Amino acid sequence: DAKERPKMPKSKRNKVVALTKVKKRPREEKDKLIEDIREACEKYARLYLVSIENERNNFLQEVRKRLRPGKLVCAKNKVMQLALGTSPESECQENVHKIAEMITGQCALLFTDQGPDDVMRLFAEYRPSDFARSGALAKETVVLPKGLDALAKLPHSIESHLRQLGLPTVLKEGKIHLLGDYTVCKAGEELGA
Repeated sequence: DAKERPKMPKSKRNKVVALTKVKKRPREEKDKLIEDIREACEKYARLYLVSIENERNNFLQEVRKRLRPGKLVCAKNKVMQLALGTSPESECQENVHKIAEMITGQCALLFTDQGPDDVMRLFAEYRPSDFARSGALAKETVVLPKGLDALAKLPHSIESHLRQLGLPTVLKEGKIHLLGDYTVCKAGEELGA
């Protein structure tokens, strides 16, 4: 006599768990982006490949405003290459595949009716200032002078951390004293973290 056995609970081991909160773009969105790039190829007279360094979203938005009615497209390199066409047979317009071959690193496609001189002038005029990040080249040499003045605005609790970073500091009467001149960075050298 066969009794009904209780069923085992469902195993939780073989589930695929995504460790990222970033959702992958659905195929339809990629197809739409490819279509948008191909339409822009037909609509605008000129196409430029723009190299982007140290990008910040608010700076890119400002560049987009200044380029209107042109269009700046930032996408994955493979998607941009696929949209333009990688060979003479698959290209969306004549000789566009040559630009697709040059897409490497951080770059964007700029579609516009403006001439090269106008575009170059626009980029030359727009030079936003931003805090330097790790890996950027120092524009000038920064030296902190000996004494109280250089680190006066910092709280006393950060003194031990400054000492760990290599600054010759000491805490006197709740204020951070720099024991000697300290060179933070030299012009032309790469900034570290």
